[in-house]
This record gives sequence, structure tokens and C-alpha cells, in this order.
Amino acid sequence: MKKYFSVVILLVLFLVSLRFDTTKVQAACNWTPSNGTVTATTCGIDGQSSEAYDYSAGTDDASNGVTLVIPNGVTVTLNTGSVGTPTTLFVGSISITGTGSLVASSNYVQIRSGYKCYVTDADADGYSPAPNTCYDSPAAGRIRKFSSGFHLGTDCGDSANAAYPGSTTPRGVTFTNGVNPSLTGDWNCDGVETKTYPTATYTCSACTNGSGYASYRNTTNGFLTTVPNCGASGTYYTVTNSTCRDPAVANCSTSVSTSTVTQTCL
Repeated sequence: MKKYFSVVILLVLFLVSLRFDTTKVQAACNWTPSNGTVTATTCGIDGQSSEAYDYSAGTDDASNGVTLVIPNGVTVTLNTGSVGTPTTLFVGSISITGTGSLVASSNYVQIRSGYKCYVTDADADGYSPAPNTCYDSPAAGRIRKFSSGFHLGTDCGDSANAAYPGSTTPRGVTFTNGVNPSLTGDWNCDGVETKTYPTATYTCSACTNGSGYASYRNTTNGFLTTVPNCGASGTYYTVTNSTCRDPAVANCSTSVSTSTVTQTCL
């Protein structure tokens, strides 16, 4: 009985020690470019996705000349794709040194070496809603990747040329957000609607001034009750006197100015 039990234990330990090779989807590598090269770090490119590098000097120079350098000890893994949607590395050329390696984990993996990369840019603002989805040829609504002012980042509004990563101008209108349809005022594509006039609302609070009367004072500027959404308007109250006001002399309403303000967002 003891012998049988020992055999079972050894079998369990053996099975536990096995490493089952399963394909895992990993984050995009996002290597940093410098002087016509990108230097790889150990990482994996997502299954059924692309990693594209084409830092052209002009709007349409001769070819994709970017060199991907895989240093000693670095392993880059291309995870398995599928029929019709392969995993693709799009780069000019590849230089591997020492024990560096490029591993294709399974079928439906391709390396597009030397091909030009054109990305969608329908509003011609230099930003693409799909900066790693490459086309081999130019066409209307496309731009050469990283040419003509193309920058890192995903355009969240490719029908509005003022909506792009890094935008710094708050705007009082909304747009169609292709990344998050609920964030129609997120003009800098950071995933947040940053309001110029935030959640603080105008208040008139009770105070004591020694007169014996119930007195009041203005405290903060703001909209009276509800802060408008991006692109909407409301009455904005600006405090002109914040001292404790005796109602026999003046009240809150006589020590504020009002104006119609459109909520701008970034």
C-alpha cells in the first residue's frame, strides 16, 4: 500500500512540474525610436495584431528604412494570429546580436521587412485612429506613418482634426469619439473630459457679523446648481464681494455678477 501511495505522489509531482505551453496575449512592445532605429526589449506582440515602425523622413521617401535592433539576451516573441488576421511585425530591417532572438510562437505570423507603412488619417491632422494598422500604398485619407508631423498616440476623433493626443485647447463643442463614444468632450484623447469650469458651484452661506440679523456671504464662483456638460451653456456666478453681508444693507444677489458661459472641455 505504501509503495502504491509513493508511486501516486511521484506521478502527481511529475505532472505538476510539466510546463504547458499556452499562447498568452501580451501588451504591445512600444519600443522607443532613435536615429532611424528601434531597440527591442524582451516582450511579445499581441496575437492577431500588428507592431508597425516606419519613421520616414519625408511624406513618401523611398522605403521603410527603420532598423529593429534586438540586443544580446533580448527575446521578441510574435504570438500566434489566425487566418485573415495574422500577427505582423512591420519594420525596415532586423539586426540581431549575440543571444538575441526573434521567436514566432505559432502559425499565422508574418514579418513585413522594408515595406512602407501608410495609416488612416481621414481628417489630415497627423494622427491615426489605428497607428499600427498598415497599408502598403498611399490613398486618400492615409498618411505615411511618422511623416508630415505624425505623432505617437491614437486619434480618438478622426473626423475632427482638433481632437488628437496632446491637444491643448479646450473647446466648447463636442465631437464623435471613436474610442469612447461617451467622452465627446475629450479633445486631447486622454480618456477623461477635463472641464474648464469643474464641479464647484456658486454658494451663498449663512454667516455672523454681529448685527443681530441673519446674514450671508458669497463663497465660491460657479454655476448655480448644475455644472453644464461639455458644449452646453449655463449661468455662471462670479463673486464680487465675499464679506459677511447684513441683509439690511445688501445680500448675496447684490454682490455677484452673472454671465452665460459655455462649458469648454479638453
